[in-house]
This record gives sequence, C-alpha cells and structure tokens, in this order.
Amino acid sequence: MKHVAIAFVLAFVASLGAGGSVHAQSVQELAKRAASDAKRGKDLEAYNTIRNAALRIWEQSPLLFREALFVKSAPTGYGIYDPRPNNVFKPGEKLFIYVEPVGFAWKKQSGLNHAELVSDLVLKDSEGTVLGEQVGFGTFTFDSRDRNLEVMTALTIDFTEAPAGKYVAELKFTDKLGKKSASFELPFEIEGDIDGSDKDESDKD
Repeated sequence: MKHVAIAFVLAFVASLGAGGSVHAQSVQELAKRAASDAKRGKDLEAYNTIRNAALRIWEQSPLLFREALFVKSAPTGYGIYDPRPNNVFKPGEKLFIYVEPVGFAWKKQSGLNHAELVSDLVLKDSEGTVLGEQVGFGTFTFDSRDRNLEVMTALTIDFTEAPAGKYVAELKFTDKLGKKSASFELPFEIEGDIDGSDKDESDKD
C-alpha cells in the first residue's frame, strides 16, 4: 500500500507541471525522497515523509469534504459510522450527518496545533426556496500534538415539527483560522405520518 500512496503523490505533483511553484517542487522532492526510502526498506521514514508531502498539499488546498453523508446514528469516531441506505426519514426522526473536512488550517496555540470550524445550516424545500437558516449551527475545535489528517465532525438536525415533504439541508463550513469556506447539500425526504392519517380517518367515522 505504501507504494500506491507514493505513486499517488508523485502523480499529483507531476500534474502541476515542470513550471510549478516552489511549494509544488517541495512536495515533489518529499515524494521522491519517500519513494527512495521505501525502496531501501526504510518504511517508517518513507511513511513520515509521504505524510509531510500530504500535509503540504493539505495546506495549499481549499476547504474540501472527503465525506458528507447521512448516517444511521451519531458517529463515534473517524470512519466509525453506518451509512443510511437512503435519505428518507420518518416523522420526528433525527438526521445524523457525518463529515470529513479537508484542507483547513492548523495554527500553533498554547503549544498545541489548534483548528476551528463553524457550520451554518440552511433548510430549503425541493424548489430551492429557503425555509429557515441557523448561523453557527455547529462549532468544532480541535487541539492536537499533531496536525491531524483524519478529522471528522458530526451534526444532528432535529426537524420534529417539519411536515412531510422533500427538503435540502445546505451546510456551509467556515475555517476560522484559514479564512476558507465551502458548502455541500444533502437532499432528504420526510415521510407522511401514515398512522396519524389513519387515526384521523377513523375519528371521522
């Protein structure tokens, strides 16, 4: 697997072209050194070097999302979740969302690497009309000895009072330290309250 990872980074820097920036050349040099270490059996050195190359790419990247999806329940860690088979929810059911942000800034603070993300929520109907908005819906802070590459955030949306229908949840993330922002949309549907409808009909009888 290490050879696959090294080949990926080499392919990435090659795509930047021979006339790339100094920053790109630095990534290229790291990738070549990692490839050399791997050939000589220096696996840990190769891993650490290729990770540094990945961090360089991370730093120059815009804010991105490797994953953003509905899950069955609140995730307990990075990659530890069960995806939902569909985006159809029962009335009163909570919406759990798993997100893997990439490219946000790490800054030294009190001897640790610190990062801060804020998410805003916009609820739309299926036609794109905004039904509601909550600024600062989620705030996520991270403090670590390392600049982690595997980071997840989890959000829970409670539309208990929402009527049946099709909706879109737009989540905009802002990197407070790196001054970056990006958003994604997750369409979903709330089923009709069949039990409630049946009860109403029986009451009429």
